[in-house]
Formats: sequence, structure tokens, C-alpha cells
Amino acid sequence: MKALMKTAGGVGKVRVQHVPTPSPGQGEVLIRVQVACVCGTDVHIYYDRFANSPPIILGHEFSGVIESIGTGVEAFRKGDRVVSANNPFACGACAICKRGYPNMCPQKKAMGIHSDGCFAEYVKLPANLIHRIPDNISFEEASLMEPLAVATHAVSHRCSIEQGDTVVVFGPGAIGILAAQVARAENAKNIVLVGTTRDEAVRFACADELGLETLNIEKVGKEGLQRRIDDLTAHAGADVVVEASGSTSAIACGLEMLRKNGRMAISGITGKTKLPIAWDQMVSKAVSLFFCYSSINSDWEKALDLLADKKVQTLPLITHRFELEQWKDAFDKLEKLEAVRPVFQIGA
Repeated sequence: MKALMKTAGGVGKVRVQHVPTPSPGQGEVLIRVQVACVCGTDVHIYYDRFANSPPIILGHEFSGVIESIGTGVEAFRKGDRVVSANNPFACGACAICKRGYPNMCPQKKAMGIHSDGCFAEYVKLPANLIHRIPDNISFEEASLMEPLAVATHAVSHRCSIEQGDTVVVFGPGAIGILAAQVARAENAKNIVLVGTTRDEAVRFACADELGLETLNIEKVGKEGLQRRIDDLTAHAGADVVVEASGSTSAIACGLEMLRKNGRMAISGITGKTKLPIAWDQMVSKAVSLFFCYSSINSDWEKALDLLADKKVQTLPLITHRFELEQWKDAFDKLEKLEAVRPVFQIGA
């Protein structure tokens, strides 16, 4: 089968090549990939800025059809339309797995990062990660289930939204746009999606299509954002801040925007080992910080319900479509912020 691989450590070392089609073993299924999305993590792996374990097939966001089933799998059949959570090799036996968080298991090997992923014609995965796609969801819509599950984990599972909340989201990439939609689905009253001039042409256009309010902080400044939040909250401050940008200035700004007893869901990666934090201010406001990583099965179930009920839309985030051999063009589009999510049409 064809697969896009990171063949060795270092910058680059990525190419399409032919590899054997895997066979499902005990408790596994083989999935014929239909649509796969390119994530910023894939670009970081290309540059070797994100820890990875080559040689591996890249990719962790996809939808597909079950092609064959290993022994011991009774919940699925050949032909089922499916997506998969990204917690392969979680042991299921350690204390953190038993608490229901396989995403944090020390034995976990995320697909496309530390185990073979979905930028291929087929991917083999444990059946306990698999979820059926509802009939009213297309393969393209379902291909963004992984970032939607991550957004659901951060906004709904970790932080939670209360009816009438004012929510500020920093970072209008896929996670930020999806997090804003999840907050709206959870009955937030006001949502402001904050970005920069680089986000205006594509990312803000996508948010506008989804009916989300956007704000370019480079144009209005921190003071302009503060005025908007003051107008929405009668100077009380934001109830929730979602940090999905990884920007240190956004983190600082978000902490300032929070009301007393406010909540921050943090999923952005800064790439830094130390950050200047207004610690005393956070103590005096008694804010709650929720650091968020990956997702668990219940997030996938809730996210699939949101998508099936049309409370969240993913299709507008797909801005470009490519063949697998055009992977460099897809990576370039995402890196230059000329795409929200490029996809590979592998089997579609």
C-alpha cells in the first residue's frame, strides 16, 4: 500500500513509499482510509520539532471503512464506517488508565507520532478505540473527529461551560474554531475568537461562515479586546478563556481577561520551558486552570453526537483537498496559514 512516512530522524526525511498492508491481530481491525486531515503536529514532525519515533507512517486524523477484523472482535463488522481515538498501546492496567484517562498512559504510543498512522491506504488499530460514524455524517465531516474530540475534552470535559457564559478563545486554528462551537453548543452566551492579521484571510473567513465573532488583536490591541469583554460582561470579565494558540502573550492576556473565579482551558503548546506568569493575580482572583491533553472515549461519543445533531460543523474547516502524493503542498498550505485543515482524499 502507499503510505506517507517519516523515515528517519532530522528535518525532512518524509516521502511516499510502498509498504506491506498490515493484517489485524487479536482485538484489532484493519481500516481502509477514506479521508485524512493534515494537522500542525504533522508539520512539526516534518521539521523534527515534535518528538516522534521513525520510521512511522504519519497522520492521526481520519475516517474510513473496516476492511477486515482480527480474532476476538465482536462489536464491528466489515464495511462499518468508523473513526478512531488516538490512544493506541495504552496499557489499560496502570492507575491512570483505571481512572479513565488512557490518553495519559505512559505506555501510549499515539498513531502517526510513535506508531503507524493514517496517511496510508490502510491503518491497523485496536478495536477498543473505534467508533461508528452516524449515517448522517460524511467521511469528510468525520475526518475532523480527532480535533473535535480534543476540543470537546478541553471545553466540556475538563473546564465545562455554564449557561450564559462569556467565552474568549485564543487561536483560530482548527482546535480554536471547534472549541468555540462546542462552547456555543454548551449554551455559552457570548464567544469571541481572537487571532491576528495572519488569521484574517482564511481562518477568520471560516469562523465568519460559522457565525462566530472574531477579533484581530493586532488591530484593536489588548485594550480593544478588554473593552469588548467589558461590554459583554458589564466589566465582570470573561467566565472562560480557551487558550489554543500556544502564544505566551495570549496566555498572559487571557489570564487578565478572566473574572474572579474564572476558568481557563489550556491546550496550546508554547514550545518554551519557562513562562512569566502573573501568579499573584491568579491567586487573588482564585482562577481555575485546566491543562488539557488529547481526548478519551467519552469525548468521542459526545463529539459524534454534537456533529450528528448539527450543533457543530466541521466541513467548513476543510479548505483544501489533495492526493497523498501532494503532501508537500498540503503541509505548506497549513504552515503558511493558508488552510484551516487540508485533507488527503485517499479512498474517497
